[in-house]
Amino acid sequence: MNDLDIMKRAQSYIESMANGTDPLTGKELPDTDIVNNVRISRCLFYVSDVLKKVIANGAEVQREKLKRADKADFALTDEQAAALRPADDDISLSRVVGIINAQIDDYTMKKLSRKAAEEWLREKQLVKEVVINGKPRYNPSSEGEQLGISMANYLTPAGQMVKYCVFSPEAQQFIFDNIDVIADFARGGSDETQE
Repeated sequence: MNDLDIMKRAQSYIESMANGTDPLTGKELPDTDIVNNVRISRCLFYVSDVLKKVIANGAEVQREKLKRADKADFALTDEQAAALRPADDDISLSRVVGIINAQIDDYTMKKLSRKAAEEWLREKQLVKEVVINGKPRYNPSSEGEQLGISMANYLTPAGQMVKYCVFSPEAQQFIFDNIDVIADFARGGSDETQE
C-alpha cells in the first residue's frame, strides 16, 4: 500500500468518525462517544478536508518555499526549454516571461524577471528605452520590429490609454531559443545570442 492509499483510508476513517460512525464496523457510535463531541467532530471534519486536499494534490503535502536568498538562480533544463511553446497571438513580455517561469519549481528556484529579459532585449538593441510622462518605457527598435516586436494599446482600469510592446509568436520563440543566454545575462554573465 502506497502513501496515497494510506491517506485515502485515513481520510475515510476520520470522516466516518466525524459523522459519528465506527469506521471499522459502520455502526453508529453512541451520543456519549468522544467523537460526537461538537468540538471534536469539527476538528475531525477539518482534518478530513485537509486530507482530501492533499489527496487531490497527489498526496504531496504543500512544501514551504525557500527564502529568495536560499533559492537557486534561474535556469531551465534542456527538457524544460524544449517544452516552451509560444502563444498563438501577440503577448506582452510579462506573459512571455510567465510562460518561461511556469516551467520551474519556484519553491526552490528564483524566477526570471521581466526586467532581466527587458534589459537583455535592450542590450541586443531589439528594444529601446523611451521616457513617457517621466516613466521609462520600451519601444521596439527597427531590428525588434523585424523580429516581430510591435506596439499595442492597453486601456487601464482608470481609463488611460497606455502603449506597450507585444511579441509575436516568432519573437516569443526567439526569446525561448535564447533562454540560456538570457538566464546567464540575468546572472551577470555573457549575452551571446543564438540565431
